[in-house]
Amino acid sequence: MVLTRENNSTNMSFVDLATLTLHRRNELETRINSFLEKSDQAINYIKKLELQAQSLVQYLNCEPSELKDQFLSCMRQLDEYIYHITDINLALGKLEETQNVDFTPVLDITSKSVQRPRSSTFNIIDVLSDSTPSQPMVCQNLCPTKIVKKVKTPKQEQVLIEFSSTSCSSESVPVNKCEDKEVQCEVMADFENLTMNEGSIVSGCNLPAQSILQNEHMYPATIMSVDGGSFWLITEDPDIVCQLMKDMTEYYKACPVILSMKEVTSLHYCALYDEESSAYYRGFFIKLIDDLAEVFLVDTGELRTAAIDCVQPLAPQFCDVAPYARCCHLAGIDTMGGDSQDLMLRLEQFMKNYVGVQCHIQVDDNSSESLGVYVIINSKESLNELMVQELALIEKGLKSETKATQGPPELVDSNIEILNCPEYEDPVEAVTGYHNRDEADICKHYKGGPDKTCFKGARCKKKHVVKNPDGWTLDKVDAFVCRSLPLPAPDTWHKVVVTCVCHYNRVYVQFVNETEEPTVPSFGVVLPPTTLSALVRDMNSPASRMAYKPLTTMPALGEMVAALYPLDENWYRARVVNYCRADQNVEVMYVDYGNVVWVKENEIRALNPCWASLPAQALRARLAGVSARARAHCALWARAKRELQLLVHQRQLQLHVVGRDYDEITVELFDDEKNIAEELAKSETVELEDYSIEDDTNITQKLVVP
Repeated sequence: MVLTRENNSTNMSFVDLATLTLHRRNELETRINSFLEKSDQAINYIKKLELQAQSLVQYLNCEPSELKDQFLSCMRQLDEYIYHITDINLALGKLEETQNVDFTPVLDITSKSVQRPRSSTFNIIDVLSDSTPSQPMVCQNLCPTKIVKKVKTPKQEQVLIEFSSTSCSSESVPVNKCEDKEVQCEVMADFENLTMNEGSIVSGCNLPAQSILQNEHMYPATIMSVDGGSFWLITEDPDIVCQLMKDMTEYYKACPVILSMKEVTSLHYCALYDEESSAYYRGFFIKLIDDLAEVFLVDTGELRTAAIDCVQPLAPQFCDVAPYARCCHLAGIDTMGGDSQDLMLRLEQFMKNYVGVQCHIQVDDNSSESLGVYVIINSKESLNELMVQELALIEKGLKSETKATQGPPELVDSNIEILNCPEYEDPVEAVTGYHNRDEADICKHYKGGPDKTCFKGARCKKKHVVKNPDGWTLDKVDAFVCRSLPLPAPDTWHKVVVTCVCHYNRVYVQFVNETEEPTVPSFGVVLPPTTLSALVRDMNSPASRMAYKPLTTMPALGEMVAALYPLDENWYRARVVNYCRADQNVEVMYVDYGNVVWVKENEIRALNPCWASLPAQALRARLAGVSARARAHCALWARAKRELQLLVHQRQLQLHVVGRDYDEITVELFDDEKNIAEELAKSETVELEDYSIEDDTNITQKLVVP
């Protein structure tokens, strides 16, 4: 009988063990699912951080006066994102450490279990919620640190299964005092609602940048407003702008939002209600003046002041297009430098007579925020010439009222300080204008050695090279140059095509070689292109477009690159002429055509070496005997340039070489026995001078004076 009772007790124990094992398995699966859910949530947070980081570049599209503050704010925000990613890496490292710990799955012996203290939180979601820099010795949940004292516990009688526990975490996993508190970090809610509101540079939606208007092109335009010597115009159809205002008015009348004064001051772009036109306009919030909001209307160029009730946050559906209004000034006329206040008021009143007038503009200078343009109104008259005439009448009327001055104000002022000059932190930049950026790419923690790395290991993304003892770095970047065509000899005739008109007496030409045939290589042999058509076809093939690589550093002046031509979206060889860091624009000259265009930084690529072997196909030529008229101004030069462009642009002509210089030739151009210079002189925009052929075949040396 005793033996029977023992067997029954043993069977009952094994039945309870199977039940408990099933229970613990279900609980383990539940915890695994919870871990997977939190891991997916962490991945979504990382993607959100990535999108936020990519949007920081758009916030640098601002006024030059605000660029410094916005750049520093972006860098601080990016540092916070780096801290979050570092904490995620630390949490993953803790997961790898726990894989080597020997845990007893069922049978727990308290006296023999190894307690491994953990200095940071084990929950990856709590790690993500921490906005402070990673500190390995501090609890991520901000719990107060306590010294864990060893407590002597009496030995208990070993049992097979302890039924008092309902969770495997208290028996199988070492317990951390910080985790038992289950303290929910307050930063968790801030991370889940990660926005750019507090401590950031902008609140709400941001408008895209305006497209670049190319030089020497005509655009239809409508003058919207005038501000002193500058005016604002739109190059799009006015009906599109009106339709945008109608859509905004319908939207905000149906969905108005009540904003407090603090919420209004946090806006960047907004929608402003105009009581006169009973419509909403897109605007840029500037400041508050006595409970009134000062807003700049980005589609009309006007500065308005309205009550706070008239300001609404700009909805995302109205942020798809760039601001329509463009700031311009009349090219060739210095209306901003007048000393007389009466003069400026009269000029502004003269410009206001053309507000709302549809016209055509030709861009002369697009290198600054204010475009220098020639305005041609419907009567075929140039507004620049009318302004010159008006300026002469105004100066004649004010001549008797002006007084002689002793000199410029900056020289007359007795309180002037000579020390008020630009300051430079880098002496090399002060002397040469070049700021050395090589050391920024070199790791300062690398001290040399066989490991070829620093204490950061593979995480360090900088170069591990030993600096030269004298402080200079030896970094080199390969750059290609394109050789020019040999200048033809004087008194020779050639057939050319004019590709670009750059001034009233200078053009770029391409020589037409009808006998040249492209070289057909053998099968499997790749040769560089020998003609311009083959080069353009090779540069714009689908395989070449996919293989283009961006430049690793800012291109130097004179460097050869592959640039995208905005008008036909094709790639051509170009030489860097200038660049603007603030606008992220690069000015390039297409060496095979001669035209100069401003393009975005992301529209230039590294030039393949095989494409640099063909000489530059465009050669600069000067019309012999063509000179400017006496006392001619910029408007007359622009008119002469337009006349020359109508006569020769993209036309095949006969060229007679008169002389040659360092990088250009002096020529005569003929179209069906008509002299282009004589045809240009008929428009009374230029004058003709006598000239003769300069024979330099026996001259071996020339002195070139810059």
